[in-house]
Amino acid sequence: MQILEQGQYVGNILKEQQAEGILASVSAYHQHLFNDNWHCHVNPHISFVLQGGCSEKKKNQYERLPGRITFYQAGEPHQIVRMFQSVHINLEMTEDFLQRSGFAGTTFSNTLDKTPDARLLMLGVYRELLADDAFSNTSVHMMLLEFLNRAQYWREEKQQPDWIKKIYEVMNDRWDETLKLEDLSAMAGVHPVSVSTYFPKYFGCTLGAYMRKLKIERALELLKTPGVTSTDVAYACGFFDQSHFTRTFKQLTGLLPAQYQKL
Repeated sequence: MQILEQGQYVGNILKEQQAEGILASVSAYHQHLFNDNWHCHVNPHISFVLQGGCSEKKKNQYERLPGRITFYQAGEPHQIVRMFQSVHINLEMTEDFLQRSGFAGTTFSNTLDKTPDARLLMLGVYRELLADDAFSNTSVHMMLLEFLNRAQYWREEKQQPDWIKKIYEVMNDRWDETLKLEDLSAMAGVHPVSVSTYFPKYFGCTLGAYMRKLKIERALELLKTPGVTSTDVAYACGFFDQSHFTRTFKQLTGLLPAQYQKL
């Protein structure tokens, strides 16, 4: 099995930044020029599919399509089975960074699945790679630490009240609706004041902000569907109109929907 050292990927690196134990990069993969050997990485990393996609295998085979995010543990074997013309954003963390930050030994798989902030983080990293100025390295460092701190409550699910888990399930099942505080309170069987008080602790923002993040998270995948327009996505994601969708998408990703589609 091939072992890839720090900053190495089976694709070609287009852009990269390295500082303070964090390695951010954009890598390109070609349909007929990719390494299909089993391999692993010496450092854990998060990878976001910006364009294209591939079929991969760990224990089981799965598809990685635009908008999808995957976490690879250090030393975790995986194989690319099939590759399209693809562009991925990678965020690699050294063990030293994780220890200094208090996250040594942490696996991010559960956290990435639990919060829409992960995809927004990776698009923020991409924007900083494009900016490539004197502040980019520091910005990536701060964004990652903010994400890790915000996501800490999802790493220990046993510490979460049952009603928080219920609210999480409801919001993710009905992400395209306009849920109100009273709706969640009734479904969780908890007083609205309790929901309002503890919601920011576990979700890192207000109810409205979190629901908007969920909608934009779904939009990231839908916008890469061939033949789909931003207007189609706006209504599919429960926005009142395209203007509202465009404004929210720009606020959370730093990009216009049309810009994201063209990447």
